[in-house]
Amino acid sequence: MTLADAIATQPPLLRLWVLWLTIALVVAPLILLAYRQSRRDGAVTLAASLGTVVFMQWLYSEVGFVRLLGLPHVLIWTPLAIYLGLRLRAHSLTGVPRNAAGLFLATILVSLVFDYIDVARWLAGDRAPMTG
Repeated sequence: MTLADAIATQPPLLRLWVLWLTIALVVAPLILLAYRQSRRDGAVTLAASLGTVVFMQWLYSEVGFVRLLGLPHVLIWTPLAIYLGLRLRAHSLTGVPRNAAGLFLATILVSLVFDYIDVARWLAGDRAPMTG
């Protein structure tokens, strides 16, 4: 079973959330790369998105569909959230790039809440596969 197959066994709301995350991981970096003022932010966001996907695929192949799969998000998105938060706070971005970065930041912050909980539960001994 692939990671996509495992996700497909989850409840509809979770599958919808994963779809939104996937769209955000692709669209936000592309929008940011399209504007001169945010090309660096687009490159950083794209690198983080690609790193997350590769790390999650590898981790899934090693441990299966368990709560530890939140670890790539925790390790990669926490610094990304800080970076984007600082960029937005400094008003370095305007218009469409600001909106794209803000929406992406909000998306990963919501995900990080669940990811930190999942990783903490795994560390506390909840090693069972996640089931739908």
